[in-house]
Amino acid sequence: MSKFNLKEVFGNLREEYKKIYWPDKIEVYHVTVIVILMTAFIALYTVLFDTAFNFVLAKISDALRNILGGA
Repeated sequence: MSKFNLKEVFGNLREEYKKIYWPDKIEVYHVTVIVILMTAFIALYTVLFDTAFNFVLAKISDALRNILGGA
């Protein structure tokens, strides 16, 4: 089992830190716009699906209520 070498750990940390890609402001802006648009699209899709599903279930419920004579 090897000994813990703090100098080697910080050396490895420095090397890995140099490999990090830092985006510029334009790229951050574009990615932010894409995330907001995708979030809005998914929210709209969810609302439309929920409304359609609720409509279908209400129609089925009304039809069953008429057939079975519920209140």
